[in-house]
Amino acid sequence: MSIFSVIAFSALVIAIVATILAIKGKYQLYWISAVGIYTFSFLAGFSIGQITVGLTFIPLTLAIGYSFGWIKNKISNIIFISIGILIGFLMVLYVDDAWLFFPFWFLS
Repeated sequence: MSIFSVIAFSALVIAIVATILAIKGKYQLYWISAVGIYTFSFLAGFSIGQITVGLTFIPLTLAIGYSFGWIKNKISNIIFISIGILIGFLMVLYVDDAWLFFPFWFLS
């Protein structure tokens, strides 16, 4: 198994665990989840990675909302999830992959 596969699936497991713990109340872990999904998306490359990069924006918007104290109840939580889905969809649809994965292009 390639080392990149190990890193990619490790990032995916970390993202899933961080998301579960963040949903249970440790809201700072949404940041870890976003980085894990983003890393998995980059390493998954040109197969599923182009689709999963859009999922990065859901925990990212939740992390921003909880960090600034903008999420107070379930309605605001649903609003931020909807914003994350919308941003992720639009980014995958209209933005080139070179810009979506810009921070990692220096590594490749």
